[in-house]
Amino acid sequence: MNLELIFMLSITILPIVISPGPANILYAASGSTFGIKKTIPFWLATNLTSVFQTLAVGFGLNSIIQIYPNIIIYIKYMGIIFLLYLSYKFFNMSINSQKEFRPLTFKDGVIIEFFNAKYLLIPAIMFSQFYNPSEGYIQIILLTMLLVSLTLVTSMIWIIGGSSLTRFLKSEKMQKRQSFIFGTLLLITAIWLSF
Repeated sequence: MNLELIFMLSITILPIVISPGPANILYAASGSTFGIKKTIPFWLATNLTSVFQTLAVGFGLNSIIQIYPNIIIYIKYMGIIFLLYLSYKFFNMSINSQKEFRPLTFKDGVIIEFFNAKYLLIPAIMFSQFYNPSEGYIQIILLTMLLVSLTLVTSMIWIIGGSSLTRFLKSEKMQKRQSFIFGTLLLITAIWLSF
């Protein structure tokens, strides 16, 4: 894999990876509500899960989806249900005191990333555009490492951005409004994904 391929992959995939989606909204929300340190387990879980998802796509999930196209529908709707649940949690935070709520956990990160239909499109796009079968399986691993490097950095940007937001919104009233906004964004994302 040469530098030109890495550059082309990065500028192709970066806008998709950094754009708002379920995980990115949750990174910002968790970073703003609980801080960077308490968001790390969630961040690690989503990114570790994305490694397995990317490898699965690279090694053949795409073939399974072509044989059983309905499987992606089930993944999509289970993800929507989970987003609705998270949206509900944020709406509760906008009503109640945030002291009652805990940060998103490693388990939450695995679940949200596993059902993140937006993320499954990213490795499918990447492999369809940049995978050269003549280079063998090592290229699947290298492309996966490059994609995960991008997601680690961009997701941390969302977390830091959310954490920085709390400096401007220190009052409990403003934090409740912020929770309402994040809940609304998750609800809109869930509705958008269902169509």
